[in-house]
Amino acid sequence: MAPRPHLVLANDDAGSTSRRDVALAVSRLAEHAPTELRWTSTPEEFEELVRDARDQQVVVAGGDGSLHLALQTLDALDRTDEAMGIIPLGTGNDFARNHGIPLDPQEAADVVLEGRARAVDAIELRDDGTHRELVANNLHLGMGVDSARAAQRFKPVLKRFAYPAATAWTGATGGSAPLRVTVEDEVVWDGPLLACLFLLGPSMGGGVELVDTTAGTIDVVVVEPVEPRERMALVRAAMRDGLSATEEAHRWAGRRASVQATGVLDTDIDGELCEHAHTLHLELVPRAWHVLVPQGG
Repeated sequence: MAPRPHLVLANDDAGSTSRRDVALAVSRLAEHAPTELRWTSTPEEFEELVRDARDQQVVVAGGDGSLHLALQTLDALDRTDEAMGIIPLGTGNDFARNHGIPLDPQEAADVVLEGRARAVDAIELRDDGTHRELVANNLHLGMGVDSARAAQRFKPVLKRFAYPAATAWTGATGGSAPLRVTVEDEVVWDGPLLACLFLLGPSMGGGVELVDTTAGTIDVVVVEPVEPRERMALVRAAMRDGLSATEEAHRWAGRRASVQATGVLDTDIDGELCEHAHTLHLELVPRAWHVLVPQGG
């Protein structure tokens, strides 16, 4: 049987380094089967290409934000049973790290060629209106959002070190937001906090593993407010030993959770900065979609 052809989808805004990595991955894939590379600039263009790729293996070359878009697209097309190939090209690549996908583009291409399909969990996110989306990796509120915004400014110079540097910066300057957090219908926090994290995997911000997550649940972490002069020490301790080792971090796990604010919620969802209505409901979706991972992974 002839090998299945590949369709590689990459972000048209990619820089020169990412374009070189895309070329390396495409070259490796093309050694084994016909491979088409398409550069996309809008979600609509991306969805159209996935919709038409019935006989091709879809491969996403991009970061966590690109995978977030891929998940929404597969969900909208009711094709989450099709395994997605991944060539990690982002600054963080936390989803790839959490699933053992190599960061080297040619090694990642080998996973597309030789790997196996794995069903992975997602988080269904809803507001009190009609909005619904799926979260592939993590959702942050509070300092995590401030760090993501700062990291965008640092990326051109610091590359993969942008998020750790931004976390240190916002740890010294960020404020505290009042939020009401529930896990399995129990209110676990109601008041100011420094950060709130809803996690499916331990890696965030480019490989900073702050907690050991629990399979089959959403891990919820709240970091209580501390004085500005104490924040740098907290950030250093968290990045060195993990949030679980700090007394300011509180942790719960469950399949359902919610978060509520008095106004707009600023969020970082899979590396994408968003605004939402004042209440968000989260529910674990087991085996929500499929990705290609290394054999034995």
